[in-house]
Amino acid sequence: MALCLLLFMAACGKDSGASPLELASAAAEGSSGGLELRSALPGSDAYETYISSVYGLPEGCAEDGAILAAGGSRAFEIAVLKISKSADAREVKSMLDGYIKGRTMAFAGYFPEEEQILKGSKAVIKKGYAILLICGDPSSAEAAFDKCLKNGYEGNLPEYMPMEREGGQSGDDQVSWTYDEDRILKAWQSGDWSGLHEKDEAILTACRELLDKVSKPGQSEAQLEFAVHGYLYDFMEYDVATVEGYGGVPDPDNDNPYGALIGGKGICEGYTRTFQLLMDICRIECISVFGHSDNGQEYGEHAWNQVRLDGEWYIVDVTWDDPVSSMGVVPEKYHYRYFNVTSADIASNHFWDRESVPEATGTKYNWDYFK
Repeated sequence: MALCLLLFMAACGKDSGASPLELASAAAEGSSGGLELRSALPGSDAYETYISSVYGLPEGCAEDGAILAAGGSRAFEIAVLKISKSADAREVKSMLDGYIKGRTMAFAGYFPEEEQILKGSKAVIKKGYAILLICGDPSSAEAAFDKCLKNGYEGNLPEYMPMEREGGQSGDDQVSWTYDEDRILKAWQSGDWSGLHEKDEAILTACRELLDKVSKPGQSEAQLEFAVHGYLYDFMEYDVATVEGYGGVPDPDNDNPYGALIGGKGICEGYTRTFQLLMDICRIECISVFGHSDNGQEYGEHAWNQVRLDGEWYIVDVTWDDPVSSMGVVPEKYHYRYFNVTSADIASNHFWDRESVPEATGTKYNWDYFK
């Protein structure tokens, strides 16, 4: 009888007593691909910010935990949270599921490879833990968690750099300056730059240098538009700090041409406003469209342009034409997918008040025309 009892106890198993950091490390090791991970642990500002603000979890729901993340534009994040007995595990999972959806929405269109990783990620509840598995192979990461929970952590625990807030640009200049296209366009057309803020002058100078590079004698409007689009594609990049969970400091001008043309960084509004300004300077009819995008799960705010060439309207989404890759070169299939397309072409993932802007039906000057 005693032998049967011992066998029963062995079969039931007993948790190894591994710490949340050890459990998170085990889950991360099998799927991190050698990424340098940073840690957020209880007692740190990063951990408390993640729990309360980033994940939005109720106070006191986690009695212990560990968060490992690659940061930047990498969709890699493993969190192991020991759920307190008073917490509602279903609520915790729901909040983590919502976090994954929000991250997917933030990456949609801008980071296509990372977006696919997020779409396959998950949050699970097991044996008193809430586990966030944002990685390329969440099933393997979960299996590694299970093994560590049962047998303990094998090997030496990595020494992670702690998550910290980076020093960023001061927003003091923003108090005395706001972007105003009418003011800048008027100065361009009149040639009178007197009284302009230094940022206005910098934008005008950058526009002049850009157009000097891409303009050619006898160039058609379509050719000039394509050249401007290509310059922005090469020069700008999406401000990845906007998608970093903790520590990223976005450029305060990422929503206007100063951030785009001087700093080389922008979000969708920055790309859109910059393209609009340049088209207006070139006297190519253009409008900005503010709507929403759809990543298949949720809607997010988005902006793009429409141009009129030879009497026909085309849609141009410069932001989504300039996707970011964290894994090397962005595959060619992601280039120029939204250059001079029709309203019907983007209707599956762009949403806007279609009665407020002209229908884009032009097809002649799409990407194939310029290949």
